[in-house]
Amino acid sequence: MNRHFHGRAVTASWQATIGKECDWMTAPAGYRSPADRSAFATADGVAGSASSAPVSFWRANAAAWSFIAFFGLISRLVAFNDVTLAVTLTLVLDPIGFVLTAAAYKFYLERTSHGGTAIAIWALACAVPGGILQMAISKAVKDGLFPDIPDGNIAVNDAVPAIFYTAVFLGWSLAYFWIRADVDARSERVRRSEAQAAATRAELQRLRLQLDPHFLFNALNTVAVEIPDNPEAALEMTLRIAAYLRYSLDPQTRPVCPLSDEIEAVRAFIRIQELRFEGRLRCTVEMDPAVRAVPVPHLVVQGLVENAVKHGLRSSVETLDIRLTAQRMTDDAVVIEVVNPGRLAPHAGDRPALGLANARRRLELHYPARHELSLTQDGNVIVARLLLRGNACFA
Repeated sequence: MNRHFHGRAVTASWQATIGKECDWMTAPAGYRSPADRSAFATADGVAGSASSAPVSFWRANAAAWSFIAFFGLISRLVAFNDVTLAVTLTLVLDPIGFVLTAAAYKFYLERTSHGGTAIAIWALACAVPGGILQMAISKAVKDGLFPDIPDGNIAVNDAVPAIFYTAVFLGWSLAYFWIRADVDARSERVRRSEAQAAATRAELQRLRLQLDPHFLFNALNTVAVEIPDNPEAALEMTLRIAAYLRYSLDPQTRPVCPLSDEIEAVRAFIRIQELRFEGRLRCTVEMDPAVRAVPVPHLVVQGLVENAVKHGLRSSVETLDIRLTAQRMTDDAVVIEVVNPGRLAPHAGDRPALGLANARRRLELHYPARHELSLTQDGNVIVARLLLRGNACFA
């Protein structure tokens, strides 16, 4: 038997190329987005950063205060007309402002769950004392180092630094709470995506583990019948069933597989049916070499072939010829067709088409809005056509 059939590991080359269409729902368990790890955002920031703020916060705060210092220096140069006084106040007040906002960050970490009114109160409660403190420090610097400032100079007015830094601290506080709320909202969206992805993976796992019990029951009954008179055929069928089940129950970490592996599983399935129906089945496979490595959902082609066997054996033909083709289209889509003689008309007592329903649902999850699956009557034959575009989600 072909070595692919025994579960050759899927190569990383196609596993790494998941389409952007799937990004929203492929976040692995434990994944944390850049938003989660940002300056003001993470749960670690609340719980684990009591002793040290995230590095990104210090960078953001330093950048903000660099701009504030530059703006303040230019403003003082224009207003005071005294280079030494302007530089001195900038070098003293703005580093203190940096330290005060770092302290405010620690203080705000435990208070981000409050509503808008509470946030405004906290922002004012921190901004006004901060502005008053900066005013006092500014007055002390001017009285100690620049006692001879002319009366007409605006630098004499002690209210100027109070108003300026109160506005700065208030703006900083509101910006902090706005950024924090925005990042928390993004984090919540990521968590919802993770939950949705986990639920989708669980559904895919359940669908992959669905095995038609009638197929297994009939195959084992055929083995039992063949053992007395044809032990060699019974042995081959047992080995084929074992290999097929091994592929069907492939490790759950393998939701997709190369199309060549899928075709090998189909060959094993057909061979089991050939042994069951003593040569009434014949399957022809035509596969474009360009699609051999294309990843497809595990066992999706088998469902189409099982349906072909089911309808084909009801036809009046002596030998059921099934033709399976796989090729790449000009738009890079992959088309898989299964053709067999028969009629689509339902028969009394038919069980629900579990294989096709399973295949349709799995295709919706793996190829959302990027697949087509049709089952049509074309004269005396039934054509099952599957078209896939792009890469599979949850690959």
